[in-house]
Amino acid sequence: MKTKTDVLIIGGGIAGVSTLYHLTKMGWSDVMLTEKLELTSGSTWHAAGNLPHFSNSYNVMKLQQYSIALYARLQEETGQPVDHHMTGAVRLAHTQDRMDEFERVVAMSELAGLELEMIDNDRLKELYPFLDTTGLLGGLWDPADGHIDPTSVTNAMAAGARAGGATIVRNNPVSAVEQTPDRRWKVTTAKGVIDARIIVNAGGFRANEIAEMIGHRLPMNSMEHQFVVTDNIPALEERDTMVPMLRDPDVSYYLRQEGKGMILGPYEKGGIPWATDGVPKAFGQELLQPDLDRIEEIMCTAMEQVDILTQAGIKTVVNGPITYTPDGHPLIGPVHGYENYFVCTGFNFGIVQGGGAGHFMAQWIVNGHPELDLWELDPRRFGDYADNDFCVAKGTEVYANEYQLGFPHEYAMRPAVRGQKKAPVYERHADKNAVFGAYFGWERPAWFAPEGMEPKERHSFRRGNWFEPVAAECLNVQNNVGVLDLSPFTKFEVSGPGAHAYLESISPNRIPLEAGGVALAHPLTQDGGVAWEFSVTRLESGDYYLMAPAVAELMIEDWLTQRLPKDDSVKLTNTTQQWGTLVLAGPQARKVLSQLTDADLSNDGFPWFSGQEISVAGIKLRALRMNFVGELGWELHHPIEHQLALYDALMEAGQAYSISDFGMRALDSMRLEKGYPMWGHDLTHEFTLLESNLGFFAKLDKGEFEGRDALKQQKQDGVKQKMVLLEVDSTDVDAIHMEPVYQGDKLVGQVASGGYGHRVQKSLALAYVDVEALAAQAQSELSVKVLGKTYPVKVTKGCVYDAKGERLKSNN
Repeated sequence: MKTKTDVLIIGGGIAGVSTLYHLTKMGWSDVMLTEKLELTSGSTWHAAGNLPHFSNSYNVMKLQQYSIALYARLQEETGQPVDHHMTGAVRLAHTQDRMDEFERVVAMSELAGLELEMIDNDRLKELYPFLDTTGLLGGLWDPADGHIDPTSVTNAMAAGARAGGATIVRNNPVSAVEQTPDRRWKVTTAKGVIDARIIVNAGGFRANEIAEMIGHRLPMNSMEHQFVVTDNIPALEERDTMVPMLRDPDVSYYLRQEGKGMILGPYEKGGIPWATDGVPKAFGQELLQPDLDRIEEIMCTAMEQVDILTQAGIKTVVNGPITYTPDGHPLIGPVHGYENYFVCTGFNFGIVQGGGAGHFMAQWIVNGHPELDLWELDPRRFGDYADNDFCVAKGTEVYANEYQLGFPHEYAMRPAVRGQKKAPVYERHADKNAVFGAYFGWERPAWFAPEGMEPKERHSFRRGNWFEPVAAECLNVQNNVGVLDLSPFTKFEVSGPGAHAYLESISPNRIPLEAGGVALAHPLTQDGGVAWEFSVTRLESGDYYLMAPAVAELMIEDWLTQRLPKDDSVKLTNTTQQWGTLVLAGPQARKVLSQLTDADLSNDGFPWFSGQEISVAGIKLRALRMNFVGELGWELHHPIEHQLALYDALMEAGQAYSISDFGMRALDSMRLEKGYPMWGHDLTHEFTLLESNLGFFAKLDKGEFEGRDALKQQKQDGVKQKMVLLEVDSTDVDAIHMEPVYQGDKLVGQVASGGYGHRVQKSLALAYVDVEALAAQAQSELSVKVLGKTYPVKVTKGCVYDAKGERLKSNN
């Protein structure tokens, strides 16, 4: 057996084999895979093999699109049969909300170059003659959907990998994994020890066994999933072609032809977690005990809708374990706290996602990041709050909601396992009817229900029950003063003699040298894409205080740690839990704050975009004159143990000025009016700082920083697309994310984020649009498609609220 390799993949399911195959396609031949039993022995072999493009996530749609296109050519490339059937698929809609969801996904599919189509009941009946359309509003048709044999397609990629020089070792379980001082890996297997520079944990439902050998736990568990295979059905025996795949997400099942019979796969409420205390050692290609009682109700409904199901008996019941993460998306990317260690696991749709997952995993290993910004799949999107109990409970919840409508914010408001992380002010917010969402474990007020209204969101793709309360919050900030809790901000302190030079090396912007100086910085990838963003303040001590997105805490910690100088000249300290943040914003903010501090809050004494260490209500804190809402105001960063005293003092001092709380939904509305882009939505590594219209934050004449050469070249060549703020001529719906932008009939851009600006009473969207389409004579032809309708848009120069920044810099 080969004992030294550049990359070792642990696990021979479709994700591991796909990663191996794609590494060879990128020119890496010194790569190896070890499998405990035979290839596909885990969840792969018993998977149904369905191949949908459909997803409420554009990047997941693109990942699945890559898989399906790969599988379509794989047999010709490798000479290995894959048994790919492109039957097409229909999805059924019983409600207007489901029709809205389909319209959103169809619009996203246009950006992806797919041909998904909204259809009426007549077309449904034409495509699927055995369907009873009673109660249906219509559906969605994907002509390129279908299914494939999981074992065959995995073995075809294995053949392709071997042809590219890769090594595969079967029946070779791993018993120990250790990282050596030179950051290589020593992996002990049944057939010997393997020395690897990089390892990939693709262990499927055994991935946590590998993780535990290394010293951590992955946020995932396994669920039992049953599907029923029927005997032959006479109506299908009479056909020369297969019927399309059918999915009824409102009833929660899929149905497809298998030979001359059918496979019926329900996702029932009350799903059963499997092996929550660890996978039995001897478990391999076995199946679990069937339990048809759990899925009987769904099966009966399916038989009412497709009555040919009543013509056949049950031939087989397949009940096997499949992996689930707490949000239903796989884990693809680096593991927090380790170097040269990646995971590619946690798939509950492993066959349709496996090809694309291996492709992007290989790019991550070879290039440092994939071509798509796959933050939503990065394992570091979960923190240490995602323990085993959390994962089991959330996995069970996700399973029961497999076909849940993809409403904005719906997942964050699901009830299972809430309240892992709360700022002290949480109880005050709860008493004030806050509607909370959970993000990276933190409970954060999305909006506040007025007195007499239940603090519960009615989810919608349109303007829901939050619309008027959020409007009131925004208008109070505009006219009076509001308080927002941003304590979940990721926070770091950087100190030591090398601190300034270190920050300069990762920041395109200049790092302040004087105490009180504040800067906004956007670390870049080597090709100029925005990796993340932070604000940095020079403290009186000479140390630096960094604030960054809350959800990216672990990714940012890895980024900063891996770039620390080796001479111990810089100390990095994560202070997220130690410091709280309350934002005080609105035209009365200075009057409120001046009652609680002796500090000079005037423009001369405390200029815009500067920071000071002052006392407020007797509490020593870091006050920064900046905010994300576009009003006069301060961020008050305080020791977390003093948060309630500070909050209560602000509320008492602000009573005469109609002070009130506001939530994240209001913040989002107000930042759109200012044209402020948000990381993870508008700012991703798929777009450079110049394309993001933030070139003024890149000082190309300063010293070296990551991505500088790429920005310099792009500035010389010119950008082909850039971010702009659009006013959408709509009175009842708003763009949200990934809606297509058209110039006439030509696709010219995509919405990054959108919503309603309550202070200006306009529907708004930040979008990346081709520069040619932004020419003055062409702008009148621009439009955006929202929920199946096309709305004219107007390109805004700058922003639509306080364009000159007079309110931000007010001295009143």
